[in-house]
Amino acid sequence: MGERSFTKEEEKRIIVPIAERLQKMHSKGKTIIVGIQGGQGTGKTTIVQVLEKQLKKKGFGVQSFSLDDFYKSWKERKALQQKFPNNPFYQISRGLPGTHRVKYLLETVQRAKAGKDFEIPLFDKSLYGGKGDVLSKTRKVKGRQDFVILEGWCVGMPEISSAELLKICKQNSIDIKKLDPSLQDHKVVLGFVKEYQPVWNLLDYQIMLKADSPEVHKKWRLLQETRLKAAKGKGMNEKQVHAFVEPFLPFTYVCYDLIKPDVKVLIDEKHNFYSIMFY
Repeated sequence: MGERSFTKEEEKRIIVPIAERLQKMHSKGKTIIVGIQGGQGTGKTTIVQVLEKQLKKKGFGVQSFSLDDFYKSWKERKALQQKFPNNPFYQISRGLPGTHRVKYLLETVQRAKAGKDFEIPLFDKSLYGGKGDVLSKTRKVKGRQDFVILEGWCVGMPEISSAELLKICKQNSIDIKKLDPSLQDHKVVLGFVKEYQPVWNLLDYQIMLKADSPEVHKKWRLLQETRLKAAKGKGMNEKQVHAFVEPFLPFTYVCYDLIKPDVKVLIDEKHNFYSIMFY
């Protein structure tokens, strides 16, 4: 995420207990696949970095990557926008189910789990005015890892019906009709969710980072984009950020309400990781 770091106290209270549980799961000749789910701006990248550092300190081989690394090319995503020209969920440039190279992701996780060499594609979010594109080079990983961490906003998202989604939106005060007046467009997204299930089935341990309210995701995402602009000189403005975040919220809350994680970390508006629960 880039806009916050863990205090020593947070590391001790949040990261160390998670790392200890993962260590207990480890056995020689086996790769543990860890999934980290959390809405936009919750701090997935940060928690991955600190967890990775903690496990490496104990002598484990660890690799991490993001669902974002597996986005389709801008050309492919543009074709998706043209296929669903009036669907708000596909008029944003990337992010929703259907915008990832799921087959490539599945093969990568399968290879990692089997202890084989694997490659992580590279995606530059700043290209094409913030729409992003796939780079030609990849990051190569050699040999069996003890832990492989996959983070993403919808990691572990289950298949659900339209009626269930509408119920979740109502319970969490998300006005889906504002985005999808005909209540038909979200069904296209739900149709793509099925493709991801074989990947989620390979997860051995799931961590959830849950924000206190839908509104804070917009606030945090704007911070992220401000940092990206400062670093790369280009990124989305405030209006674009809001338009980008809103289509994610119904599905983020599907994740929050329906995924049964092994550990859940609750986050308040000030970005304090104030509670941790193991299941």
